[in-house]
This record gives sequence, structure tokens and C-alpha cells, in this order.
Amino acid sequence: MKGIIYLVMGLFFAAFTSCKEDLGSYDYVDTDIVQIDTTGMGSTYRIIRLSNLKISPKIRVPEGHNGTYQWLLYAKQTSNNSSMNSKEISDRPDLDVVIAEPIGEYVAELIVTDQTTGIKSNVTFNVSVTANMEFGMMILYQGSAGGDVDFIRTPALSSTITEKTHVKGLYSLSMGKPLSGQAKFIWSAYQAFQITNWITLGSDNYLARFKGGDFTFIRDQEDIYRRRETEINPQAYVYNSNSLHVLVNGKKLHVTGNGFYESDIKFPGAVDGNYEVAPYLVQRHASAFSTIAYDQKNGRFIRYYLSNNSIGDFAQPTPGQLFSLRNVGKDMLYMCNGASNYTYAFFKDKTGNGRWMHVIDFTKSVDGGDLAVGMYDMAALPEIEQAKYYQVSGFGGFAYYATRDKIYNYAYRNANTASVAFQVPAGEEITCMRFYKPIPNIRVTDKEERVLYVATWNGTAGKVYELALNETSGVISSNPVSTFEVGGRVVDMAARATN
Repeated sequence: MKGIIYLVMGLFFAAFTSCKEDLGSYDYVDTDIVQIDTTGMGSTYRIIRLSNLKISPKIRVPEGHNGTYQWLLYAKQTSNNSSMNSKEISDRPDLDVVIAEPIGEYVAELIVTDQTTGIKSNVTFNVSVTANMEFGMMILYQGSAGGDVDFIRTPALSSTITEKTHVKGLYSLSMGKPLSGQAKFIWSAYQAFQITNWITLGSDNYLARFKGGDFTFIRDQEDIYRRRETEINPQAYVYNSNSLHVLVNGKKLHVTGNGFYESDIKFPGAVDGNYEVAPYLVQRHASAFSTIAYDQKNGRFIRYYLSNNSIGDFAQPTPGQLFSLRNVGKDMLYMCNGASNYTYAFFKDKTGNGRWMHVIDFTKSVDGGDLAVGMYDMAALPEIEQAKYYQVSGFGGFAYYATRDKIYNYAYRNANTASVAFQVPAGEEITCMRFYKPIPNIRVTDKEERVLYVATWNGTAGKVYELALNETSGVISSNPVSTFEVGGRVVDMAARATN
């Protein structure tokens, strides 16, 4: 028995010794792999739809090896049955692409393949695509290939904005091509607790409507007009304080009210009559007038009657009135709202060099022939014959007019004089000028009209200057707060805001 035990123990020790002697008899080789370093980058990126998603992780490919890169984007899985289809968005190591996907939650995945070993490394990032077009300026411009729209946001426009954002090419990104024809106008229509929240833009042969939150396409062309035979030639649009959508098309008025559904809001046929409307509309006036416009053909203001879809003259002026709304007899150059929500209209004489600013109180509930409240002779102002663009302050007794390269501060209320307030750089031509005057303004009353946007063109490139100003004196800071480069000649700008 002892012999058997000794034999077993001997075999055990022999086996144990042979194992110890076998340690280190094999060669182990560590394969160097691609390393992706995301230290300090964070795992979630939040971007406005149609803006650029930029992610730049640090990537180390083993020395002497070559790597290939693939960025994928796919919607986050919300249930066990959700599809996980992915979309390749880039083949570069640094991601910098426009995200046109609908608002929602996504995952961006970077896959790096070592071509030498075939080994793949990957990393993922959460991406939240948001609307976030609550406050900002929409920029409509004409480029070499057609029209397009940019959207800019800066801290000067809302206390909720902490950094500058410039989203480029909204129209072409949504539609896959530039805007056709010659770009004309852009306007943001919004009303709390109503269906209205969209952006309307037009060219000389095109009209379209987009969602206000993220510029998603809604409808265009014949689908906005109730009469398909209407010749499409939009020139101006406004959503006014009476909840009416007003369009100037082919020098005629087309007016429609709100509806329960967006699809209900389409323009009927043109209002009949012997008139040709100037391409300028105002947003604020009393409900008694529904809509007001200027008949360029007959040199008169006209009012619109919603009850029977017709136009008519204003009342004969009472004694002492500075002018007759029924017979202004001049060519309109521009029209907008200003101080006291009055309407400020700029005119030139049909013959000669006369220039005028007329002020009308369309906020009155009754037309008693007493709506004309001011008439200012501008003929003696410097470079007034070269004035192309106009804006009127809602706070102080001043207005701006812009020539090719200068902006003049026009102190109409006190001295009826003008002085240079700002001059653009040499070689640049002013092409548009707008106050930041959003409607509604409830959440930005401390910001509206404290900023003036001025667009320029130098023959090859467009710029938009953001200028700070004193809202009571009209003094403009000499140095722009921000400067934005755009892809063409700017033709219109409009403020965007919500409640």
C-alpha cells in the first residue's frame, strides 16, 4: 500500500516540476491597435437642425499602418421593435457635416479600420437635433446658382442665447436645390395658441412656406393659391396684427384669414379693382382697416374690406390735415411701422427731386378723415436722392436712410436734419437694412431695436453687419458687434421670435 502511495506522489511531483519548467516556453505578441481618445469631449452634442455637427476625437493609428474612417448616424432605439438603420455621413477622421435629419435623438458612431491588420475600433456620441429657431435673423440672398436663406443668432438678440450661431443654406438643404427666380422677400409669421408658426419666402416666380421651428418644407406654388390659374409673381407678404395673411402678387392684393389647420390657409384670387399695389406692407394697424396698402398707380392709400373681399378709399381729409390719403400723388419708396405704431411712408415726387416722409395713424378705430399726423420734407437732407433703404425707430424721433455706402441718422422730430451714423468699408455696397424688430416681442423687449442689421455686397461676396445702437438717439457704435459672411447678395432680412 505504501508503495502505491509513494508511486502516486512521485508522479505528481514529476508532473508539477515539468509544468514549472514549461513556463515561458511560448512567445506572446501584443498587436498594436487604433486608439480613439475622447477625453474632455463629452458624450452628447446638441445642434440646430440644418447646422453643422462637428466632432474631432484624437485618433492614433499604429506607426506604419493606414486607417480608414466611417461616420454613421442612426436614430436612437426607442423600443425593441425600432429600426436601427444607419446612414453614412462622412469618411473623414474629423466630422463636420450638415445634419438635415428631423428633430430627434440620434447616435453618431465613428469606426476606424486598421488596413494593415483589419482590426476595427469604434466610439459613439449622442446627438440631439433641435429646432431652436426661437430668436434670430433670417437672411435671404441671391447667389450665383439661385436664392438661399441663412439664419443667425447672437447674444444681442435674446438673453437666452449665449453664443453666436450661423446656419447656412436653409433653403437648399431642405429642398435639395437653390430658390428659383430672383429672391424677393422673407417673413416669419407666428401667433401663440394658433396654428400659425411658419416662414414664408418668395421670388419673382416662386412662393413657399416652411415650418417656423426648423425650416421643414410645408407647401409651395399652386398649393398656396386657391385659384390654380393665378400667375405666380409674389412681391411682398405680411402676417398682420389682425391675424390676416396678406400677399402682394402681380401688384394685386390676396388676403386670407387664419384657419383651424395650416392647410386651410391658402390665398384666394386677387382683390378686384383698378389699382397696382406698391410692394410694401405693414404689420400693425387697427382691426377696423383689416389691411392697408398703397396704390402706386393712382397715388393713394387704400383699405381692404374682409367682409366682401374688396378695397376702398379712406375718408376725405378734415380741415387742417397735412395731406389726403385719397390723393397723395407720389411714388412710394418704402413703408414700415415706427414710433407709436404709426405707419411711416417714404415717397418721391413723380417729377423733380422731392423726397418726403408721411406719418399716418392707422391705429385709430375709426377713419374720421384725421389719420394724417405728419409730413416731413426731406429734400434738403444730404444724399437723399441716393437713398435706397429706410428704417424708422419705434422709440425715438429718428429714422435711418441708407445710400450706397452710408447710413444717415435722420432726426425728423426735432431738427429735420441728418448726419452720417455709419459707413461701410470701401468697395462694399449696402443692399439691405433692417432693425431687429421681432413679432411677437414679449420675450425680447429689452433687445428689440437695439440692433441694426446692414447687408453689403462687394461684387463677389456678401456680408451682414450686426450694429449696436442707442434706441433713443439713434447713435450707432462704430465697430460692428458681429460680422457674418453669406453666399450672395442679400435682398431681405426678417426677425424671428416666438412667445
